[in-house]
Amino acid sequence: MNKPLLLRQLIPPVTARGAEGAVVRAWDYKQKCNLVIAFLHADCIRCDAWLAQLAARAADLSEREAVGLIIYAEAPPRVSVNLPAPLIVAADVTGHSQRAFLGRDAFVPAGLDRVGVFVTDRYGELYAQWVERDADELPAPREILSTLWQIEVAC
Repeated sequence: MNKPLLLRQLIPPVTARGAEGAVVRAWDYKQKCNLVIAFLHADCIRCDAWLAQLAARAADLSEREAVGLIIYAEAPPRVSVNLPAPLIVAADVTGHSQRAFLGRDAFVPAGLDRVGVFVTDRYGELYAQWVERDADELPAPREILSTLWQIEVAC
């Protein structure tokens, strides 16, 4: 699938609202943490399963000084797993973030047409991206953790 962002460029802004109403921005973590930004479908069993796999590796994310921003296009669904601290669920109901990362045509009349995962360093520079039609095609957590390890080695 076409990748709308170039590797090693600064990511576009990400602004979403958490379940409690707090505004979440990727730039809140600039110079503090590496980021794993995932755009997922709400009420999707495969997306929930992918998120559960990532949540199971939360300690590894923390060890690599990373935060996971899980962004939905609608109000965050009740997540079936208890998400540990390095994972934050939020919604961007405007779709601005999804279009910036997944492409201008990310939405179809039925809703969000694709999913994606983006890994950045603590300065917001994009190191890896996966944009897919289906959550089954997203990277396994070990691949994301490998990318985070490469970022730490490079820094």
